[in-house]
Amino acid sequence: MTEPTPAPADDQEAPAMTSDLHARYAKAEALLKHNLKKLITSPRVTANWIGETDSFWYRNETGDRHAFVLVDAAAGTKRPAFDHDRLAEALAGVLGEKPDPKALPLADAEFRDGTVHVVVGRKEIAVSLDGYEATVVGEVRMDEATSPDGRWAVALREHNLWIRDITTGEERQLTTDGAEAYEYGVSTDAAAGRVLLEYLGLDTPPSVVWSPDSTRFVTHRLDQRELELMHLVRSVPLDGGRPKPMTYRYAVAGDEHIATSDFFVFDAATGTSVKARCAPVDASLVPAIDYGFVWWSEDQARVYWVSGDRGDHHVALHALDPDTGEVTVLAEERSDSQISLGPQQMDCNVRVLSNGDVLWWSQRSGWAHLYRYSTDGTVTTLTSGDWTVRHIVTVDEAARRVVFTAGGREPGSDPYLQQLCSVSLDGGQVTALTSDGLDHHAQPSPSGRFFVDVASRWDTPAVSVLRDRSGAVVLELERADATALYAAGWAPPERAVVKSADGETDLYCAIYRPHDFDPDRKYPVVEEIYPGPQISCAPLRFPLSGGPLTGAMFGAGGVFAALGFVAVVVDGRGSALRSKAFQDDARRSGDARFVDDHVSAVRQLAEARPWMDLDRVGIYGHSAGGYASTRAMLQEPDFYKVAVSSGGNHDNRINHAWWGEKYFGLKGDFDFDRQTNVALAGNLKGKLLLVHGEMDDNAVPHGTMRLVDALIKANKDFDLLILPNACHHMVPGAAYWNRRRWDYFVRHLMGETPPDYRIAEFPNPDFVLA
Repeated sequence: MTEPTPAPADDQEAPAMTSDLHARYAKAEALLKHNLKKLITSPRVTANWIGETDSFWYRNETGDRHAFVLVDAAAGTKRPAFDHDRLAEALAGVLGEKPDPKALPLADAEFRDGTVHVVVGRKEIAVSLDGYEATVVGEVRMDEATSPDGRWAVALREHNLWIRDITTGEERQLTTDGAEAYEYGVSTDAAAGRVLLEYLGLDTPPSVVWSPDSTRFVTHRLDQRELELMHLVRSVPLDGGRPKPMTYRYAVAGDEHIATSDFFVFDAATGTSVKARCAPVDASLVPAIDYGFVWWSEDQARVYWVSGDRGDHHVALHALDPDTGEVTVLAEERSDSQISLGPQQMDCNVRVLSNGDVLWWSQRSGWAHLYRYSTDGTVTTLTSGDWTVRHIVTVDEAARRVVFTAGGREPGSDPYLQQLCSVSLDGGQVTALTSDGLDHHAQPSPSGRFFVDVASRWDTPAVSVLRDRSGAVVLELERADATALYAAGWAPPERAVVKSADGETDLYCAIYRPHDFDPDRKYPVVEEIYPGPQISCAPLRFPLSGGPLTGAMFGAGGVFAALGFVAVVVDGRGSALRSKAFQDDARRSGDARFVDDHVSAVRQLAEARPWMDLDRVGIYGHSAGGYASTRAMLQEPDFYKVAVSSGGNHDNRINHAWWGEKYFGLKGDFDFDRQTNVALAGNLKGKLLLVHGEMDDNAVPHGTMRLVDALIKANKDFDLLILPNACHHMVPGAAYWNRRRWDYFVRHLMGETPPDYRIAEFPNPDFVLA
């Protein structure tokens, strides 16, 4: 007769419960972003347009396999880009082994006159598409910016620019006056990602923009000489040995100086240069050329750039004559508040038409709309109303129409979902091109005649189609299949609308129910937070369906649902994609009033969902979300019981100048003392885990250490995890950090003992914030 198994002691976890938790951890790991590609086939089409043509190729992902597809937009056809089996055989001859034809390891592909040039590792290989003969044509140089025609390559050496004639191998030095902190073609120290690049062993090319005909390029000379220094210490150097200091230039909010840059145009053949004849351009964090805010006119007679002053209260479009250096301001805007030229960070909705008119995106009316600046000085309003223009897709100058995406234009629609629309360049009636309730993300061809449209929603897998500029569907490209994702237990979030804390404004939320959901149970609640103001966070698209920054910082709601939590995401006042007043609430409420919206939203959600346990509410976030999650714990200590805050800018007095000064105000206009978490350290009641990368050169760890110091002085218990060598992206250590985050909520919010579990190392830094 078998003896009964004794009951576990109070501090001993039952084997069945431990086994169940281990299974939940395994399910959660399967739903991390880098693993989702195994569960969704054809998640989206990313168009790689070929030169200036209306043809493109894309890689169609099918689980752990993929295929390359070639599309001729004008003909409305698609076909395999090449014979995958024959290409694999050809590559075997130069690689020494045959790659899997259904998973060719190609980092890039370029089609030229019956030949495809592919990149495998660091090798550029040319394969003829008639006889499939492969030839290694060179080594890919990650530190060079190559001209469109493949003849010239520009590199940076000892602060100066060099150019190489790829056909002859000849090298020439273009500049000799570059110096430390006053060099050509670089980004600011705070935005260069130096720590991550060093860890990955990667080089980056200098910041240049080539003219379409490959004869000239524009770059800048960045001046950081007056910036104060920031210091980090690498306690565990990658090559072993003693700790190593890293000192770099880093402007914080209120500093006297920020970086500036001067633009130069170089002639590739002669090496001569022309300097822009204007005052240096402010570069608070990311310079205009690195944001993609610098481009050539189609006739190459002008170089355009968009830049703002410190705090972005004045933003202007400039035209540079590359022959004389003369600079003309084509359009500009001034405001007491921050000015953006798109709904989210890195957007630039500005177009210069062939007649010199300028299309300009502005929130000047209180909502984001399009305006046309004529060369005679008149300004025409193209769109208006209590809704937002999101992105200019393409302009048909012959038909005098612009295609764009819009949010909230139709009564009763979700204001965050983008629909395709068009309007005359003279203004007037807006025409809806789509009204399907999906979020549309468009990728225009160089000519503007066609665009790839990826349409999805948080509960609808993506359909990728090719459209012409009228919006008509030319060809369906791919339809995502998420059968395996659903089989893994994933379920789409519920979209919900609540009111802001003052009862006046609609707030949109996402709610993920736990796997094996039982409405008669009570579940702990975990909120993920990013307060904005430059992005929104609640998911709009189906997993892996792409698009701009929305949701890119987090997207772990489904992961926490697999662990057994209710996961909640709230886009409160102060975030992007709504009215100007909605976003500027962050500026008016620098004392972190946003926390009130989040507490109110979770309470309202629970009123109709009794299975949400308001006695067990936790919160987490990264970067500004790291700040916000700790702020929530300190500001509402009786509501939020547990927080995990990673990479947080807990004290913006020691954080880079751009974010604080743009969205909250310049020194004298805003009191950053009100915003710091340090001042509220004495309020801590619950369980707080602070996490920071020791080598975070973006949101430096010193803000976290100031908070640690304040918590110690307040005699508060808390937990601290410092990741050696890790940058702002939590690399290295991303897998470990994720597991510790799971454990913290399981132990302190769920009340269970975490299993002995190890998450596999993340294969790609793109996914470290999953």
